Amino acid sequence: MRPFLVPLAWAAVLAVFSHPLAKSIQRRLRRPNLACLLTVIFITMLLVLPVAALMPALISQSTSILNSLKDGNLLARARVFLEQYWTRSPVPLGDTQNLIDELTQRAASLVAQYSARLAGNLVGLIFDLAVMLLALFYMLRDGERVALLVRDISPWGLERHDLMIKEAVELVQVTITSSFITAAVQGVLGGLIFWVLGISSPLFWGALMALLALLPILGPWLVWGPAAVVLLFSGQIGRGVALCVLGLLIVSGVDNVLRPVLIAGRSQLNGLLVLISVLGGISAMGFLGVVLGPVLVATAVGLLRGYHESLERNRQAEAASGAEIS
Repeated sequence: MRPFLVPLAWAAVLAVFSHPLAKSIQRRLRRPNLACLLTVIFITMLLVLPVAALMPALISQSTSILNSLKDGNLLARARVFLEQYWTRSPVPLGDTQNLIDELTQRAASLVAQYSARLAGNLVGLIFDLAVMLLALFYMLRDGERVALLVRDISPWGLERHDLMIKEAVELVQVTITSSFITAAVQGVLGGLIFWVLGISSPLFWGALMALLALLPILGPWLVWGPAAVVLLFSGQIGRGVALCVLGLLIVSGVDNVLRPVLIAGRSQLNGLLVLISVLGGISAMGFLGVVLGPVLVATAVGLLRGYHESLERNRQAEAASGAEIS
């Protein structure tokens, strides 16, 4: 099972999130298999269509940037910028042309390295996506029977088990919802900042930042970071510094503030536990930890509460028996 844990975990998360939709379709069609299949198709379109819609524009924008690099305008401006500030440095920093050549070679090497890695992982990503969608279908179709089986064999008692499952389901739903809300806010803020600073295509770049905010490891910094570097190297120091500060504090920083607030308002965890569970989950499990981190912490808290309640009941029973004997 280990090679399939990540796609299976995502399938379980999406099954919990899309279960109300599947039940609604099933009530209308009265055909469980067809209802689950339609739900899987809807989830697939929800995952694939935004990427497919942004990909042509992204290729066009990337081509224009590469063309500007080939023309030498950006590199020439970068050389002028470095030479202007290099001579003022109290520490000798070397020749600017050698530095530019070295940075260009390293950038080209990194691009080639990550392109090869992406191409190598593409087959694995497609396979994981297929496993996730297939598992999603079966979890939607048979999930209720499995849940009843787990409930019957649960060692925690039916009341405690139902409470923990309810909170876990609510956390999964609110975490996914908060992820989309946070990504949308980051995209809107990023697009507005690009528009205020006079950067071209703010609507496209804002949409791309929102999409990257949903992807593991990646984030809006992959858009505003290179844009800030381009502004700095082209001599627009004020706009470049402003984009760095606003991108870091507002666009990327809003994720660490807004997501815990949205989750804490709809769960029994306090703000500190939510913050630790989200950031710790990301550190331990990547993007999957955004969802599973709060769920695991909530489960641990539920087990602790159940254990505490059982101890209290035992103490009360012992006190009652002692009073009867006396």
